[in-house]
Amino acid sequence: MLSETPAIDIRGLTRVFESRKGFLFREATRTEALRGIDLTVERGAIFGLLGPNGAGKTTLTKILSTLLLPSTGTAMVLGHNVVREADWLRPRMGLVLGGERGLYNRVSGRENLRYFADLYGVPLAERERRIAELISRVDLDWAADRRVEEYSRGMKQKLHIARGILHRPEILFLDEPTIGLDPKSAREIRKLVRSLVADGVTIFLTTHYMFEAEELCPEIAILSKGRIVARDTVAALRQLVGGDRTLEAEAYGFDDREVEALRALPGVSKILSEEFGPALRLTLRVRTGETQPEDVRALLPNHPELSVRERRTSLEDVYLDLVEEEGH
Repeated sequence: MLSETPAIDIRGLTRVFESRKGFLFREATRTEALRGIDLTVERGAIFGLLGPNGAGKTTLTKILSTLLLPSTGTAMVLGHNVVREADWLRPRMGLVLGGERGLYNRVSGRENLRYFADLYGVPLAERERRIAELISRVDLDWAADRRVEEYSRGMKQKLHIARGILHRPEILFLDEPTIGLDPKSAREIRKLVRSLVADGVTIFLTTHYMFEAEELCPEIAILSKGRIVARDTVAALRQLVGGDRTLEAEAYGFDDREVEALRALPGVSKILSEEFGPALRLTLRVRTGETQPEDVRALLPNHPELSVRERRTSLEDVYLDLVEEEGH
């Protein structure tokens, strides 16, 4: 049955952009935005695709939402091919791109939604009730009849989301939904996104904000240079890079003997070194609870300025570790 199929099923997906430059456009350039993506996303949750600017997140989102053709490979959404069955898919999906474009600034928020409701085929008898319901849901009742050009960026993003779910899509693509927003507006958008899952909507969220992905997404894939370098829960990804705990030791330098002694501590899986001005920071990934900050201090007695602290391994740690490995 259709409901048993994944929300998204991608196999060997690539996208190459080719262009020409130089005198008489004789110099051809070839950019591989996606390099063999395999990914399955189940229905009914928020799935996060995380990566820096230029990793290929928006390219993948545009392919899945039928706005861009892949170069090779296949992409299935709701059990249907995004190339051959785009007409079937488009009424069943919503798309919200970050940024200012996609709204009509010289008319009101309510009139914007009326236009898109007609475009999406929302029945006329249902249109006004649906618009009023969404305006209330995104907390824009007080501004619904003001011109969109008077809206703040956060208000526009709320209107974008209302527009994206007007026609009750089965799957919603959110591409960097909080980019450029102030902390209060970003928090309101995240709260709104979480509420959509209760409607049974599958959400495919792209972001480069690590904390946002960690807060919203039960499962995450990390995209780097057009490839998926890891995919799992946040807890499993922490173990993948060496542990749930991180110990940091900072001083004015460590010799090789000291580093090797730290490496031999129980549960230490990886040590990373990073300069901070005149100081050097050693970051220890720890898999177990055996090694404590005092054990690190005991091995570094010749550093009176030494500071050692413990914290939980963050998703940012996971991302940076994986991207560093990918670069080697």
